[in-house]
Amino acid sequence: MAEKCLRVALIGCGRIAVKHIMAITKKNNGLLLCAVAGTSPGAFDKLLDSCNLSGKKKHQIKNTVKTYTDYNQMLQKEKPDITSITVPSGLHYAIAKAAMFSGSHILLEKPMSMRASQAKELFDISEQKNRRIAMGHIFRYFPIVGNLQKDVAAGRFGKISHGSVIVRWGHDQSYYDQNAWRGTWEHDGGVLMNQCVHAIDLICWLMNGQATAANAMLGKRFHDMEAEDITLGTLKLDNGALCQIEGTTNSPSHDHEAAFYLLGEKGGFRIGVRRGRPYFDIRINGKKKNLEYLIKEIRSKGLLGLFSLTNPHAGIYTDLRDAVLNKKSPIADARSGMMSVESVLALYLSAKEKKQIDIPLAEDFSSEEMSGYIFK
Repeated sequence: MAEKCLRVALIGCGRIAVKHIMAITKKNNGLLLCAVAGTSPGAFDKLLDSCNLSGKKKHQIKNTVKTYTDYNQMLQKEKPDITSITVPSGLHYAIAKAAMFSGSHILLEKPMSMRASQAKELFDISEQKNRRIAMGHIFRYFPIVGNLQKDVAAGRFGKISHGSVIVRWGHDQSYYDQNAWRGTWEHDGGVLMNQCVHAIDLICWLMNGQATAANAMLGKRFHDMEAEDITLGTLKLDNGALCQIEGTTNSPSHDHEAAFYLLGEKGGFRIGVRRGRPYFDIRINGKKKNLEYLIKEIRSKGLLGLFSLTNPHAGIYTDLRDAVLNKKSPIADARSGMMSVESVLALYLSAKEKKQIDIPLAEDFSSEEMSGYIFK
């Protein structure tokens, strides 16, 4: 029996949508791109031109994919199995809600929303309507990460002392100038909400805990925009461990790095990616375990699994398809989206009120309420 092919509709034709097109149209993955909604009639053609696909493949896609400028009309007519949402962050909530009510499962780019109550509502809808939400938390899909998380949860690294995450994802001013919504509190946020939210998700997942308190300071040093370009913060987790956070877009734009560190009583690790190249150092009871984890990864996913960094979105789609067909949760599920948004908003609120903020938040809060924040 042939495997069931799930129909996928894409909403949004920005830069990140290229990775989605490449992942959806990958050969023999059990997915079919059926429709695309953009803000203008020619948006999809421009998007497809940006994809590293053969002329024959592009022609085939153009002839089979229906295009829309109204995503509600697309959802009603196409009834896709999966809707992928790659629009500006401030629009995530409304579109995700509409997609789930139309009967679709969703792949939602980070962050889940810009307001805590909206993230909670999306989570609740997914539970009530039995819809799968896969978040664009790409770090969970990197090689070795899944096996590390399982071993931390199983106690192989012992009691966790602390962890840290560093996101140095530099952008020059032109990055923020290309769209009016970039760097705004209402639609984008700063480095915390945009570049760090999925890194915060990963470190909490790796540390096998959920954030219960947040402290942060924000700065705006090199960019002309509303929100912050540098953040230093800490999270306390429900297992007692502490987590340190550094995030900035002030570093060189050619030297992107995301780094993660964990220390337990029996061992620890450093993992990360810099300039597109992964690195890791894993030690347990004083012994280096890099080779062991490499072999474990190859045995579970094959050699191709080690090259998932080239487009981790392919892993998200494979996982979401499996989750839909087998009625289980994706690796980066709705709960991960909700919790990471609340952690980021708690860090923002801490900077605004200059005090520690408990999680869950006592009252609803959104990034837009940071408007007028004075950087000193």
